[in-house]
Amino acid sequence: MKQAVVVIHGMGEQVPMETLMGFSEAVWSTDTALIDPERPDSSTGGKRSGNVIWFKPDKISRSYELRRLATESLPGRGSTHFYEFYWAHLMEGTTFEHFAAWLKDILFRSPRRVPNGVGPAWIALWLVTFAAAVGFVFSLIPSEGKAWYWSVLGSIASLALGGIANTFLLKYFGDVARYVKASPLNVARRQEIREKGVQLLESLMGIMPDGTLVKPAYDRIVVVAHSLGTIVAYDILSHCYARVNDKAAVKGDQSQLNTLESFIRRAIGLEPPSPDDGQSDPEKKKRYRDLQAACRAELNGLGSPWIVSDFVTLGSPLTHSEFLLAFDKARLKKAQQQRILPTCPPTLEYDATTEKMHLSYRLGAGADAPRVPHHAALFAFTRWTNIYSPHKAILWGDIISGPVGPQFGLSIGNREFSGVQEAAVLPQPSTKENDLRETTPFFSHTKYWSFPKGWKIGDVVPYHIEVLRKALDLMGK
Repeated sequence: MKQAVVVIHGMGEQVPMETLMGFSEAVWSTDTALIDPERPDSSTGGKRSGNVIWFKPDKISRSYELRRLATESLPGRGSTHFYEFYWAHLMEGTTFEHFAAWLKDILFRSPRRVPNGVGPAWIALWLVTFAAAVGFVFSLIPSEGKAWYWSVLGSIASLALGGIANTFLLKYFGDVARYVKASPLNVARRQEIREKGVQLLESLMGIMPDGTLVKPAYDRIVVVAHSLGTIVAYDILSHCYARVNDKAAVKGDQSQLNTLESFIRRAIGLEPPSPDDGQSDPEKKKRYRDLQAACRAELNGLGSPWIVSDFVTLGSPLTHSEFLLAFDKARLKKAQQQRILPTCPPTLEYDATTEKMHLSYRLGAGADAPRVPHHAALFAFTRWTNIYSPHKAILWGDIISGPVGPQFGLSIGNREFSGVQEAAVLPQPSTKENDLRETTPFFSHTKYWSFPKGWKIGDVVPYHIEVLRKALDLMGK
């Protein structure tokens, strides 16, 4: 069967299809490992210079601005279809009032509530704000004698900062301000974006508008998101899964679910470890991801339409979730425990009958009664890979991104375990002490699927592109 890749763009005035075309170029068209180079070009019949991709009507999103990108078939499966979930047009009309309300929340908070890693940026924001205020004050001072230039300089500085705020901060971070802050001014926009995203996923999964299920065209969906789009995608996945978590047969084999729950209890330290779990953190994560895939296959066998196999985040501000999604870290953890914000692995709850912690609840009496995963258990079946770029000096690397495991892993008391696969790129991690494989690029936030200037097929594939291709695993299941 075919597989679908849904790409969700980030903040700013994005152009429809621009993100999708650049992304598909990096992970499909230039990947010579996917298709035998000796295989004739599917369009011309001659020698191929890359993998062929076709633009076709997108009947799912019902937008005439978008196209579905269809690839050649891969060995052992059908073609891959790339879709873009385009939401930038739903953020039109952002005003300085939206941005100012969010900026006020950021500035006027205790330094204790500023996450590690963004402290220098928070201080720099205060300095810029102070400079803008001083410039505005000086622009109001009457010019007398030789003091006239202070008024002129103050006016110029105020105009310059105002221009920056209007052309850069408002157009880009205005989207962040409107989406992450649940104020009356923003609720309608948040609802519309999430609703359309859920509709797209449900259509790909074969869920009709009336809730009935039909056989989908795909056996696997990969959701890839960048920047603010990762928060949008996280919300869409959370709400979509909560609508289908109980759409499976209540009777049938649930051995893989039982195995996964047992593993999580051991990984978090609630039960004695097993030799099969692995000793190191990478080994445990691999074991967990293998069990996630097995559980999804089992769930689909019971009739569930949930076929989202992978969630890939690029340059994600979810690393600052205690800053963006909650009042502080304590409130974030509470929302996760209340199953408002799903974690990876999912939050566990105590079952008095089995006397164990589970990510599912029983239907009926007895310890052997069939179980249903709770509404926030999506990461029992969907693997999460987070790709980020370490930063330094605010503007080098990607200060917007970072690891998400510490924020979205499972924690019970002082015990923690994260099932998120983290990958640091741009620069490539060193393999030995003091070995600088590459320098940290300037503002790498927009470079996760970009090739270096002059790169061509046949050249060494950049490390960050290799990591991205591995995360998608287009040859996998």
